[in-house]
Amino acid sequence: MAYAPTLNVSTDAAPCPRVEVLFSSFAAGTTAVDVYRLAGDREYLVRGAVKAVVAGALSRIDFEIPFGVPVQYRAEMFDSGGLSLGFTDTASVQVDVAETWVHNPLDPQGATTVAFRANAARELQRPTEGSVVYPDGRIVGVVVSGQRRGIQDAVLDVIVDSIVQADALQAMFGTYGSRTTPVVCFRIGAADRVRLPRPFFAGILTLSEQDQNYAIGTGEKIAFGMTGSEVSPPTPALVVPLLTRADLNAAFTTRAAFNAYYLTRLAANRDYAKAGTA
Repeated sequence: MAYAPTLNVSTDAAPCPRVEVLFSSFAAGTTAVDVYRLAGDREYLVRGAVKAVVAGALSRIDFEIPFGVPVQYRAEMFDSGGLSLGFTDTASVQVDVAETWVHNPLDPQGATTVAFRANAARELQRPTEGSVVYPDGRIVGVVVSGQRRGIQDAVLDVIVDSIVQADALQAMFGTYGSRTTPVVCFRIGAADRVRLPRPFFAGILTLSEQDQNYAIGTGEKIAFGMTGSEVSPPTPALVVPLLTRADLNAAFTTRAAFNAYYLTRLAANRDYAKAGTA
């Protein structure tokens, strides 16, 4: 089947490296789609692309695309009755960004770069639920087990070079005026020799800020102590939109001007240069 997406990669910091997954067409009768990302033998639904309503085309920005590994995208198409019409063809890309980026999956605008400290991710444990029991008459034990878990209690200490980065990292866990889930997405730099999954979603309940040279006035280097366990990301149906209707409305004085500027609704939905202007 055809209809493979076009993948448009951006590696700038506005707000962070990302890929636009653009489907220009779908099979006849398609009214909704699920978009999938496959990387490192793991498949994820793309955030904001779960049973996404379509009218012939769809554009989504994936801020969770990992670095330094092959990544594939495809979509499952559904008709108005919810019946699957099959999958589109697959498109592949590899994004080689040198820096490690971190963000809260629900707020990609707050992303920042970090550097792992020398002690980070040096020991990774993936325990298996279970125990060894000794039935009567058996000399050796028998394993009664469940399934293997993800990474548990990994040291994820990082360091940043500026107060702006430090404030951004703190904000990922909530502020005095906002609440969020304490899950962060680590996208490890392409050449970083860190054996964490790509991407790596970590549940972190305590963030320890450790001054390096800020207090003595010679710089703004700050370290953060973090220990986290691998968790599922927030449901991919939840998304904070990068481009909103308010942004588009702020750019045009009248509806007629809006209609004259964009030939199609897809063109308006892809004008990400206007994001955050409202």
